[in-house]
Amino acid sequence: MKKQLLIFFLVVSSSLFAQSIKQNDVVGFWKLKESGFFEDGKKVNKDFDNCRLLRNYSIWDNGYAIYSYFEGSNGDCFPSEPRLTNWRLIDNRIQFYINDDVLEEKIVKLNNDNSITLETYRKEKIVDDDKFFEKTANTISYDIIEKIE
Repeated sequence: MKKQLLIFFLVVSSSLFAQSIKQNDVVGFWKLKESGFFEDGKKVNKDFDNCRLLRNYSIWDNGYAIYSYFEGSNGDCFPSEPRLTNWRLIDNRIQFYINDDVLEEKIVKLNNDNSITLETYRKEKIVDDDKFFEKTANTISYDIIEKIE
């Protein structure tokens, strides 16, 4: 009986402390602020020039989103073809999809400075004979995006 009460308490308390993401939290125009990955539990920032910092998301309340990706270096930035998708929230994640194909799924974390951290979401760890590929495939990356008013 004590074990069942402990399990019940853990389930209830974890749901109380989980961030609840709402549509209003993600709708807007978001510009890349910082990006990187986690290695051995530590955050590693990527160095970006001004072109790559132009990357952005435009997330609309009608269920559509546009991701704009920029390449180049300082002074010669060029955009790629913008990616138009649908989006939806599932628990603490955002999915960008077309028809039934999920193109990108990220864990959404709301930050105190009104920015958002998007982290790689994996349902399962990828296992492969090629350990370098396995490590790369399981790397958790992040993007911190800030809302432009």
